[in-house]
Amino acid sequence: MDAFISHSSSDTKLAARIERTLEDNGLKVWLDRSEIRLGRLLRNELQTAIRGSRVIILLWSAAAAKSRWVAAEVLTAFHSNRFVIACASDKTALPYFLQSTIYLNLQSRKTGRVDELRRAIREAPDAANDLLPRMGSQTPQLVETIRQLAEGQLAVTDRIGNDLAAAKKYQAVAAREMRAAEKKWRMEAMILNLAGYHRKNAYMLKHWSAIMAGRPPKDPLLDRAERYFYESLFVDPNDHSALNGLGSILFYERELDAAEFFIRRAILLAETAGVNYPAAQQDLQLVQTFKARNLN
Repeated sequence: MDAFISHSSSDTKLAARIERTLEDNGLKVWLDRSEIRLGRLLRNELQTAIRGSRVIILLWSAAAAKSRWVAAEVLTAFHSNRFVIACASDKTALPYFLQSTIYLNLQSRKTGRVDELRRAIREAPDAANDLLPRMGSQTPQLVETIRQLAEGQLAVTDRIGNDLAAAKKYQAVAAREMRAAEKKWRMEAMILNLAGYHRKNAYMLKHWSAIMAGRPPKDPLLDRAERYFYESLFVDPNDHSALNGLGSILFYERELDAAEFFIRRAILLAETAGVNYPAAQQDLQLVQTFKARNLN
């Protein structure tokens, strides 16, 4: 395929118009409206389609910014080394890591936008988008807060399997500290990551018996945790902590192929940075164990 169109359900009509126009101009376009096969996990099918497309057209809007599917598709594309062409249908700011990218303004009434998009598809590089350089620095107070939060979360996870009551007590203490940190450093990537892991831990404590029985239930806690990781990854898609956190959430959502994809990326990026990441290795082993059970 020449292009995969990533869009929210609210933008389906616009996506369909773009699909028809591009195909009328000789391009092969993948749109989930017509080409997802029944009986397959949605995200697995989407991953296959993204990897089979040369570029990704991102239809960006206020609805797309809230869509977990769009977030998953864009990050899958980036980590599959696919170029993302952003098309903005309203004034919603693009994900930060794409803000240095030239984008197509669909609000404009000027003619020639179809030609512009077709040219962008055909001239797009065979590689992911370049990233903006990271800015900012951490104060000593922030560094110490991150350390304390991480230690508190480790105290929870170390006790979940053998002393659930003690784990819940540590989680209550961590919740107070987490709320204060989120209020003070709302845009700091590591705080976002720790906020995601905190919700994941809360989910594990709430549903531990069901998890151990192999039947993790749906819960808004997972959605909130996932959103924190997406928010962090929209700033830095190569953040290995956020990638592994996202993979762990997808595991509980039973999206095992997607979970393995993001956890493997986390491990690879950590290794590239010279970081030993045993927690991600354990998460990968867990995912592979459950995938093997499903095959059997």
